[in-house]
Amino acid sequence: MFIFENPNILWLLLLLLPFTALFYYNLHRKKKNLARLGAQAALMKQVPDYSKGKPHLKFFLLMTVYALLVVALANPQLGTSVRKVERKGIDVMIALDISNSMNSNDIQPSRLMRAKQAVIRILDKMESDRIGLVVFAGDAVLQLPLTTDYGAAKLFIGNVQTSDLSRQGTSIGKAIRLCAENFDPKYEKDKNKAIIVISDGENHEDDAVGEAAAAAKKGIVVSTVGMGSPQGAPIPEYRNGKIVSYKKDRDGQVVITRMNRAMMQDIAKAGDGFFVEANNISSGVETVFDKLSRLDKVTFDSQNISDYETRYGYFVALALLLLLLEIFLFEKRNKVLNRARLFAGTKSGKTAVLALCLCGAGLCGGTAPLHAQRAIPTNKGNRLYLDSSFQNAEISYLKALANDSTYYKAHYNLGNTQYRQENFEGAAAQYQNALQNPSLSKDEKADIYHNMGNAYMQSQDYQKAIDAYVEALKNRPGRNDSRYNLAYAQKMLQQQQQQQQNQQNKDNKDQDNKNQDKNQQQQQQNQQDKDKDKQQQQQQQQNPDNSRQQQSPQQQQRQKQKEQDAERILRALENQEKNTLEKIKKEENRGKGSPVEKDW
Repeated sequence: MFIFENPNILWLLLLLLPFTALFYYNLHRKKKNLARLGAQAALMKQVPDYSKGKPHLKFFLLMTVYALLVVALANPQLGTSVRKVERKGIDVMIALDISNSMNSNDIQPSRLMRAKQAVIRILDKMESDRIGLVVFAGDAVLQLPLTTDYGAAKLFIGNVQTSDLSRQGTSIGKAIRLCAENFDPKYEKDKNKAIIVISDGENHEDDAVGEAAAAAKKGIVVSTVGMGSPQGAPIPEYRNGKIVSYKKDRDGQVVITRMNRAMMQDIAKAGDGFFVEANNISSGVETVFDKLSRLDKVTFDSQNISDYETRYGYFVALALLLLLLEIFLFEKRNKVLNRARLFAGTKSGKTAVLALCLCGAGLCGGTAPLHAQRAIPTNKGNRLYLDSSFQNAEISYLKALANDSTYYKAHYNLGNTQYRQENFEGAAAQYQNALQNPSLSKDEKADIYHNMGNAYMQSQDYQKAIDAYVEALKNRPGRNDSRYNLAYAQKMLQQQQQQQQNQQNKDNKDQDNKNQDKNQQQQQQNQQDKDKDKQQQQQQQQNPDNSRQQQSPQQQQRQKQKEQDAERILRALENQEKNTLEKIKKEENRGKGSPVEKDW
């Protein structure tokens, strides 16, 4: 299929129309000026060798040259070329120490954080090398097998914590042995393998120097990166993400951990490698990468890539040929051409030039095929993506989708570009759009689902990542990286659910504690109120006058009224008893009648 890489340049062909109009306007003006000198026939007899058609022919040639150059600038592409691309590189296994001593902050922000930053910077400099990850403390565990998926590698490295291994200690020898066992046996005889041990060097478990020497005999270069300072620092202990204390020995003394430079140097020497002190990340990473680049690179795999072949050279060559012809073409008549009467008259010249103009306008104004409209910006985006110009590549893919919103390749590549720019939600959406195409093969679906799972992992949406990896394995069951990522996603989901459960339990416990504290406060308040009432009663009993003074005016008035009434009744009773006694005395004195009974 014939397409143009830069079809917008074809709009320059529209300039053929004003060029043609200007040319014939100039001819008309010349004829008008000659008419003032006399009859045209008489003037032509004065110049018998003048050709009327040659000016038209020369103009036609110049316009053709212009049109050919414009088409060449648009970079015409015809057919496809298939080329074999080989991927060469080295295999690097990272042995990362995640013992508790790596939490020390004698290197800010901590030894472990600085180590992870160093590994990520090494990844940023790699192009086609394979990298794997082994984490170790008291034991060594393969965290990531050899892969070229640097995005997944960064994800694994970023989630490494000292709590990932329950058994503490530092077994550098086990880590070196495990790294050596996980190299591809296909390249056993090639010197393209390297192990980088990143640790503080406090080895207490095994013979790390002996394991490094054994690996060197197999052609594996063992190098070390020392984390920490000779002065050392205490080992912090965390609770809920905060430092609560520092690790102490049996005697209650704070443990100080120091980098064992001598041990790290001995390991590197035994492994025919190098030792780097990573106090300065930039210089340390540059040194590591410079040493790695000296290893022999081997071909991991090769694949055929199809691309359009450019044909602009033919148009340029034809334009130069016509330009030379126009230079050596004179306006004087030629006997041979005159017999053939090529462009002898103005009518035929006008027809040829107008035909060229209409052809150019047709090329420019016509709509390019849909395949070309979407393939051109997609191919351009692919080249920009390989050059790590992700923003410009994203623009090219968006142009392709503007021409055809169902083009799954543009959606897929746009998702990869957004993933590289850490727009993981946008990347997952583009992968989902790419899956809408019903003509996808199983391998293409597996690739799309795998990348979608990586995007969800970066967004910490582990359940969706698991679903995506499962779909990838359904389409390609033997894909090891998808199986490994699926297992890791399930592990991260369990940790996330456990953290959520712990947080919920903590919230419930805090709420219970708050309610308990509130009840205790209420009980204390009630007890205080009782004590206060009791104290008031005691004061009232001891100081009735004071208690009376503390009463309100109305209560004092009622109390005073009651006392007055009681006093009147008491006086009345006293008066009545007095009268009765007087009557009895009078009767006794008289001696008459029976005794008088009391009336109370």
